Amino acid sequence: MKKLSFIIFIICLITASCSNDEESQNEDSQKLEVMHNEIVTLSLSTSQACTNPEEWDFTRISASPCGGVNAYVMYSKKIDKTKFLAKVNEYLKAQAAYNKKWKIIGTCDLMLSPSGIECSEGKPKFVYSIANK
Repeated sequence: MKKLSFIIFIICLITASCSNDEESQNEDSQKLEVMHNEIVTLSLSTSQACTNPEEWDFTRISASPCGGVNAYVMYSKKIDKTKFLAKVNEYLKAQAAYNKKWKIIGTCDLMLSPSGIECSEGKPKFVYSIANK
């Protein structure tokens, strides 16, 4: 009977441990999402009309678990660039820590960097150009 009680205790302990890990990973993921949404809000890319592409710039906002860049965010040059880029850097560090902590792997695809920004229907859009050789 003691052996059965011990086995049941171990099974409960393992089950509780696994669900705590899943919840913790979910919480970490939600924290990253909150940080990402704050960056997008600060960038003004979804709230400010685009009439002149020269008033916009972009930076990477995501790092692949393989080390490459897999996303960019555009931002208005009217914002406090130093504060904004500090938030982006904080997010990139948090994302790298998340990838390491949870052993996230990626496909290591190469992403084409935008060559600029254009205004389309009042919204900033990335421009991509491929040089012909």
